[in-house]
Amino acid sequence: MNKIYVIIFFCVCVFGAYVVGLKIADTKCHMQIAQESLITTQKQQKITLQNNRILHDQVYKTGVSDIRHILQSKYTISE
Repeated sequence: MNKIYVIIFFCVCVFGAYVVGLKIADTKCHMQIAQESLITTQKQQKITLQNNRILHDQVYKTGVSDIRHILQSKYTISE
């Protein structure tokens, strides 16, 4: 009778270890996905900031007369 209890206890321990292993693997997967998402978001923010800096530099260095000349050359009444 004691052998049956030992075997049942051993099976319950193995099943419990399996369930705990599944939970740990699931948590690691969720953590990895969150980190990859964060890295992707940070890269996109860097690219956006660089594009904004370039745009602001171009606008800041361009005078009002240059802007008027560019607009007049691109957009005319005939178009």
